[in-house]
Amino acid sequence: MKKILITLAAFLTLPVLASAQDTTRLSLGDAINAAIKTNRDLQIARIMIANSEAQIDEAYATAYPSLTLTSSYQRNLQRQVFYFPGADGITRPIKIGSDNVLGADATVNQIVYNGALSTAVEAAKEYGKISRQSLRTQAGQTVLDVKRAYYTALFAREALRVNETLLANAEENLKNAQLQFKVGLRPEFDAIRAEVQAANQRPVVIQSRDNYQQAIDNLRLVVGITGDNPIALTESLTRPVSLDKVEPSVAEARTILDRNNAQLQTLKLNEKVNELLVKIKKADYLPSVSFIGRYSLSTQFDNVSDISFQPTSFVGLNLSYNLFSGWRTDAQVKEAQFQVEQSKLRYDQAAQALSTQLGIVLRKVDYARQRISTGDLTINQAQRAYTIATTSYRAGTGTQLAINDADLALAQAKLNQLNAVYDFDMALSEVEGLLGDHYQLTDDNANIKYEAVPGQ
Repeated sequence: MKKILITLAAFLTLPVLASAQDTTRLSLGDAINAAIKTNRDLQIARIMIANSEAQIDEAYATAYPSLTLTSSYQRNLQRQVFYFPGADGITRPIKIGSDNVLGADATVNQIVYNGALSTAVEAAKEYGKISRQSLRTQAGQTVLDVKRAYYTALFAREALRVNETLLANAEENLKNAQLQFKVGLRPEFDAIRAEVQAANQRPVVIQSRDNYQQAIDNLRLVVGITGDNPIALTESLTRPVSLDKVEPSVAEARTILDRNNAQLQTLKLNEKVNELLVKIKKADYLPSVSFIGRYSLSTQFDNVSDISFQPTSFVGLNLSYNLFSGWRTDAQVKEAQFQVEQSKLRYDQAAQALSTQLGIVLRKVDYARQRISTGDLTINQAQRAYTIATTSYRAGTGTQLAINDADLALAQAKLNQLNAVYDFDMALSEVEGLLGDHYQLTDDNANIKYEAVPGQ
């Protein structure tokens, strides 16, 4: 019987062990790295970089000579005729040519001068830079989304623990109240009040568990984790070891913002591209010169034995100059110039908005830091009050109401502290995203590398 029980116990523990092995342990760094690899928007941004490289090659291709080879075969079902008057004065049709016509041409074309050629290549390169800044922008947004989801899940887990502690305290108080009521030390009202307190706390714990599960599901979606394996967060939402200032000053931050923010860099590049487009449109006022050469072989025959190719060839220059196009070029140049002005205004607008947003977020960091510092004292005082209330109740001098009030005050102080830490971490993440100095391109300019902020 003992062996059977041991075997049965081992068998029953197998699903538990398998479940533990299937749990995905996830740190914040793991979540960020996974999202950077799997995020669809980042994958699209990487494709856009490859596409921009192809556009640069295409722009260069216009500067290289083009060589075209064509050939044709023609079977004359009815040969051409021309009319020729005879000696008798009657005009009669005379057939010309042969039943078969065969030919081949080799044509080379090389642009000698085109005012827009070099500018088009430069514009293609700027488009490539824009695609890389788009990758940085999307990487920053992806990391921020992951941090929001991860910190939200941490906050939900810690809130669940606080509420579970509240429930445990309420159930312990209920046992004490019922015991003291049975021995006649406390009225029945205290026991009923303790029972109501415990009953009210149970649905709060259930709701907290659901909130935590929803936060985990959202994190799973943001990171791109597939499957139904449970996720265990390896980090905690804890008070920073030091409350010393880690973020730059407002002036320093705004300098970094202007230098590294991917959105501002993109707008700067857009302005430069629009300036190059003005040059390209103005190039239509200038002539275009190209070299052309052709070598041809042709023959006509009725029988294969009659094939005899005759070569012809020529070289020359083509000059193309737009004398008048209905003022279309003038209109296109003006449109391009307007685009330059618009891009400058967009940059100024975005720079001002981001600078204002940066100031607001930096104040959030400082405000959260102050709340954390205040929360330390509040939690200590609330813990002391709860200890005094429970001790007094056991001694017969306190009340159940005092215990409930002290318990709720302690829980609220802990939740306020957790909320302050959450706001602190999130505000630092927003500062990181705005500054953009932790989202840089790899050495080959084809991917992104993220350098985490120390302590986050």
